[in-house]
Amino acid sequence: PKFNIILTTKNPAVKLTPDICSRVTLVNFTVTPAGLQSQSLTRILKNESPEVESQRNDILRLQGEQNVKLRGLEEQMLREISAVEGSILDDDRVVEGMERLMKEGAEVEEQMAKSAEVMTEVQRAISKFAPISLSCKELFVLFAAMREISFLYEFTATSFMSVLESVLKRKEHHEVDDPDSRLALLKTALYREVASRIGRGLKDEDKMVFALLLAKLSTGKCALDEKKDNLATDDITSMIEEAFGSNFPWQGKGLNNLRDVTFNDISSMVPLLLCSAPGHDVSGRVEAMAKAESKELAGVAMGSSEGYQIAENFIASASKRGTWVMLKNCHLCTDWLDETLVKNLQSLHGTHPDFRIFITSEISPKLPTALLQLSDIIVAEAPTGIKASISRFFSRISSDRFANSVQNRLYLIVGWTHAVIQERLRFMPNGWSQQYEFTEADAIHALDVIDSLVSDSCGKKQNVDPEKLPWEAIRTTLCKGVFGGRVTDDSDQDILDSLVNGTFVPDAFNVDFKLVDVDGAPTLPEGSSKDECFAWIDSLPSHNPPTWIGLDSAAETERDRLVAESVAKKYDDVKAA
Repeated sequence: PKFNIILTTKNPAVKLTPDICSRVTLVNFTVTPAGLQSQSLTRILKNESPEVESQRNDILRLQGEQNVKLRGLEEQMLREISAVEGSILDDDRVVEGMERLMKEGAEVEEQMAKSAEVMTEVQRAISKFAPISLSCKELFVLFAAMREISFLYEFTATSFMSVLESVLKRKEHHEVDDPDSRLALLKTALYREVASRIGRGLKDEDKMVFALLLAKLSTGKCALDEKKDNLATDDITSMIEEAFGSNFPWQGKGLNNLRDVTFNDISSMVPLLLCSAPGHDVSGRVEAMAKAESKELAGVAMGSSEGYQIAENFIASASKRGTWVMLKNCHLCTDWLDETLVKNLQSLHGTHPDFRIFITSEISPKLPTALLQLSDIIVAEAPTGIKASISRFFSRISSDRFANSVQNRLYLIVGWTHAVIQERLRFMPNGWSQQYEFTEADAIHALDVIDSLVSDSCGKKQNVDPEKLPWEAIRTTLCKGVFGGRVTDDSDQDILDSLVNGTFVPDAFNVDFKLVDVDGAPTLPEGSSKDECFAWIDSLPSHNPPTWIGLDSAAETERDRLVAESVAKKYDDVKAA
């Protein structure tokens, strides 16, 4: 009968089934919207009107003391009455005591009435700050509702208060004397800071959703509520700019502002979590910044037991010395993140103010919620387009692999094929019928296959007649194994076969060979040295028409329409949450 079990979770978004809820008593210690509104009001008052806040605290303390004193007098009176034997009126001592207690009680009640009058005046002074504290509450509710879109969006009361503190410390609104104008500037600054900080932790599509919801909170209306037919992303961008102006930072302050984020937005106690799409490595940006700022950066690739111990040693040392640590590819060790890293970060105290910890990871639902709540997040989605895809792929190929110009030519064709396959994923369901998990690892494997087949067929010769290359073996392996192994639909297999069979041909070594038979399509470079390959990649346009990947020219318009529809749907979902 004395048995008790207490279950705890640090996940405020945990969903308990009705069966569980009927068997347990739930105690919620998370910050409520009303609690955050009160905290926000206190912070704002301390910054904007410290004398009013001090007076409010004094009165609240005095009222507390008066309530305690009045309760004590009531209890003392009850004790004396209960101790009387016989008639109360026959005991002069009790009558005198009661008269004294009643007199003291009347004096306390009079003091409480005066305190209430003063508090009314204070509340009247505070009331002008109520709208901004209400905005804080509404923003916090919006943060919680964003969880409906993605597991990645875990914004806590602590992170919001950090944003508010940052806004309050600025000088712009302090230079204005008119109280109403100051509060208007403060609200504008708060929305800008929220957009720039939260926006960097959202995917591109979701940035538009969040900006539209901010517009709804800020102005009380949103143009999307009135127009949802024939919607395009340009229409959505125009709605955002109409609500906030063209320079509103709704796309977030992300990788391009990495230095500002590192030195101004986060502290030694807040990790910077850099989440990226598979194959898009952003660790180089951190390394380049550390070099430019002359900061000591200790990096470790995660995924092995040796890496865990090295990472723990690096963090323990750097937190005392004020250096930087970067943990790479942490999607490979989510259990260690949850069981070890989170606990270590929560136990860090008295760290050196210059200490910073960077965590790189692919976007994965296995990332611990506790880590997402502790961290400031930058979502780094890979740039789109043929050029960006080939550039990323070639940056992963080691320099010593470019020794043979014949194989370099084949590498370029692999890069093109991989880029087309990836680009078609953006045009679902027109590009592919399903969301196949093609990765850069497939393309790297294709290089290994080509090296092996060419070596078996032609040996180590530097100059090989293109007609003698094992074209049929290369095409079959790529279509049926390397890339085709992920394809399950017959129509998609036909598309892949056509792509591979049209590019892996002897004519690919001709100067005027077109990679795709459409107007304006690129031709491969005349030479195939390493420098010529990279120069050719650099010469490609940043944006390519959908005809380059075998789609109709209207595919871009159709994709834009689907993205706009998705934004509108997510907007409605979050608004209803």
